[in-house]
Amino acid sequence: MKKINSRTIGNIPRNSRHVRWNWEQSPDNDLLVRYHIVVVGNKKRKQVVEKIYKDLGRITGGIEEKRRVEGKVSGSKFRYLLVSFDHPIAPGYVRWYDLGCLVIKEDELYERKKKGFFIESFVADLYS
Repeated sequence: MKKINSRTIGNIPRNSRHVRWNWEQSPDNDLLVRYHIVVVGNKKRKQVVEKIYKDLGRITGGIEEKRRVEGKVSGSKFRYLLVSFDHPIAPGYVRWYDLGCLVIKEDELYERKKKGFFIESFVADLYS
């Protein structure tokens, strides 16, 4: 498995509560965008994702979840939750400032096209 260049990840400590996110055009549908969100914390990870869904749902429904993966952040009491989903609305409508923790747009969260290396393995390597 390919190792991650930690210099490209940003300056958020792995053992702190935070949200990393990115979006790209959905590889499944040209009319949708695909969001990738990683929520790190000891509680309320699912509630943060639900808050994002609610923000997007108030504009239009139709959130199509593609993956939901949980894991442990090594060396800490925290866990992470990776969620990817498709939606027709761009991220300007999400109230990122209202999630209750540090939020950073992470350019390295995207669908990998390389055989054997997926976004799930990227996130697992990031927090191991």
